[in-house]
Amino acid sequence: MAIDSNSFRQVFEEMGDPAFFHDSQFRLILANAAYYREAGVTEGEALGRPYWEIFPKGVGPLPGCNASVTGEKHSSNTDEFTVGDKSFISHGYTLRDDSGELVHSLHVLSDITGRIAAEKSLAKIASQFKLLFESSPDAIMLLDGKEFYDCNPATLSIFGCAKRSEFVGKHPSQFSPPYQPNGMPSDGMANQRIAQAFENGSNIFEWVHCRLDGTPFPAEVLLVAFEHEGKHVLQATVRDITTRVNYEKKLADEADKLNRSLAGTVATMSKAMELRDPYTAGHESRVAQIACAIGQELGWDEHRITGLRMAGLIHDIGKMGIPSEILTKP
Repeated sequence: MAIDSNSFRQVFEEMGDPAFFHDSQFRLILANAAYYREAGVTEGEALGRPYWEIFPKGVGPLPGCNASVTGEKHSSNTDEFTVGDKSFISHGYTLRDDSGELVHSLHVLSDITGRIAAEKSLAKIASQFKLLFESSPDAIMLLDGKEFYDCNPATLSIFGCAKRSEFVGKHPSQFSPPYQPNGMPSDGMANQRIAQAFENGSNIFEWVHCRLDGTPFPAEVLLVAFEHEGKHVLQATVRDITTRVNYEKKLADEADKLNRSLAGTVATMSKAMELRDPYTAGHESRVAQIACAIGQELGWDEHRITGLRMAGLIHDIGKMGIPSEILTKP
């Protein structure tokens, strides 16, 4: 069933987007209410005038519109333009008669200000991410579950690669020693860690990696799962913790030296007390043994039991300040 002109006119008027028709001379022949509101003019002020004098204002027709009008076929055209703080996209359609003469051209204008703002925001985020990706001192790489397919400059530096082709396309286990410190094969453990990251969304752990020349180094690894270009991938962030591990080892060695020194001092003090009071010789060590046995039954940790042993060995330290004639008096 054909649509009558009254129905068309009603739909045309109620359209939310500005719309207008023009002739071969680009003169307005019909426009809807939304167009007049956006242009800020009345129908009487607009009809018969070139549309660029009304809206959107310019020195001539929109480029795409001009190309369609001067062509010889039915065609559509698209133009984007800005008016004040608003952005629009014009979808134009030309209609010609059987002889090829232009009958009229229709333009529907859509406000794309929000879309443009969103695109700029996304572009800014992408730019910031790229800056972070490129300038990060940590190695950042993208992994599809089987192999690396992208990496930042720090990755090449940390893993000792001269170019990306030496790194991308390889499985994480190829930059690891055959076995990890716990004795497990690196390839099996790497697949396990990857599977856990995909399942839980992320995974953080310590790992021993190898540079391209085979030199091992300790690392902290963070895997984060996300969707990229329609597939599930992982972003792996690797931090070389050689300096931290060496510092922690140095602290542990110093702590061990201090503990041995303290233990020696306590043992010396305990012997000194026994010499001052031979009658109770061995009492301090027996108290320490019994106290530690009780601590073990209570489930105390090793460090707490060590402190308990030292306390037991010197719990009678007060004897050091008592005159021997009193301490050994029958």
